[in-house]
Amino acid sequence: MTKRVRVRRDDSPLSPGAYWLLLAWSPAVMLVGMAAGAVLIIRSILVWGVGSDEYQFGVDIPMSAGVLVVWVGAVALMLLPPRGVLALRSGPFDSSRLLVWPLGRRFRMWNMLAAPVCGLLAAFAPFPIATALGSSSGIPVNLWIALPFALALTLLGVGLVGLVLRSALHGVELTPTHLIARGYLWTRRYPRHEIVSINAVALKFWPSALLGMLMNRDVEYTLQLSLAGGREPLLLASNSHEADVNAGADIIRAWRSAHAS
Repeated sequence: MTKRVRVRRDDSPLSPGAYWLLLAWSPAVMLVGMAAGAVLIIRSILVWGVGSDEYQFGVDIPMSAGVLVVWVGAVALMLLPPRGVLALRSGPFDSSRLLVWPLGRRFRMWNMLAAPVCGLLAAFAPFPIATALGSSSGIPVNLWIALPFALALTLLGVGLVGLVLRSALHGVELTPTHLIARGYLWTRRYPRHEIVSINAVALKFWPSALLGMLMNRDVEYTLQLSLAGGREPLLLASNSHEADVNAGADIIRAWRSAHAS
């Protein structure tokens, strides 16, 4: 009896070139999701929550819902990268750009799907400072307490918005010459020839506590590089479960060895 071998098709309908283009525009895509989510949530609360004649159902509600449906489709495509863009431990590493998909995987989807709620947060971001400065006449204000607290809330909101805008880019990429770590707020590049070792490590208290507050989840493991100059930077773009971080470390070691030989 002949056994049939099932050929696994690519999980993504996008070509590698189309996927990289979508990823390059991902901050704009996330901004659209934030704006549509804010409109839909605020208008829905006003129409069905407040129940006042002042707030009536309008075409903006189904329009924002339709935009969110399209946005969800774009997010799904970004979460299904074609195999041609993925770095594998077995190689090959001759592509100009590869994703180390396990790194950052634990938070990638949830950060992206948080965009509509973060849009609502962004819409109300000016209110804490405005209230602290006394814009609400019925509320007594103590600036020494209210203003620092309002500034902290606003900075937290800005940080969350920045995190969501970069959520699709979040992770680690490999080129023939560099490791690129796209973190929560900025991108760092490390020349391949300067990387001495790659290790999965447990985060210390303060980085873990700060990321845990932003992510609303325990953040325990990340990747650490040892560089030729003696520096040992943490790649906070790589936060995930221990198994994911170890898998990502193995891929990067294979990439480094392949180009070193």
